[in-house]
Amino acid sequence: MSEDCLLRLSFARSDLPLVRARVAESLFRAGVSEPVRGTFVQAALEIACNAVVHGGGSGHLALGVVDGELRCEVTDQGPGLPADVSSQQPSTWNSPGLRLAEALTGGLRLRNGPGGRGTAATLVVRLEPVSN
Repeated sequence: MSEDCLLRLSFARSDLPLVRARVAESLFRAGVSEPVRGTFVQAALEIACNAVVHGGGSGHLALGVVDGELRCEVTDQGPGLPADVSSQQPSTWNSPGLRLAEALTGGLRLRNGPGGRGTAATLVVRLEPVSN
């Protein structure tokens, strides 16, 4: 995520309030309007919490704008995804937080993490051009 990186942050359980605040601040500075900002912040927090709970207790977040899309990727070093998760409908996922993030944004992608270790969860929301 290098086109317009807004935030890179490593976190653990005790950092989750900071994750929320830093994502909100970054989106505000980037000019992302409400309600997109508030909804996206909550969805990003849900995938960060999921990384802490199911992914080894910590994670890394990267937030940016790429090709007119707001993207937030959270990676962890947990056990990774079961083989069939990528083909499942979000409503069948075994994580209320992931289901909520998908419901809030309509754009949650899951895949195995870098090097096949852990999980990478990516939120994607198309940003509407701002007109004057």
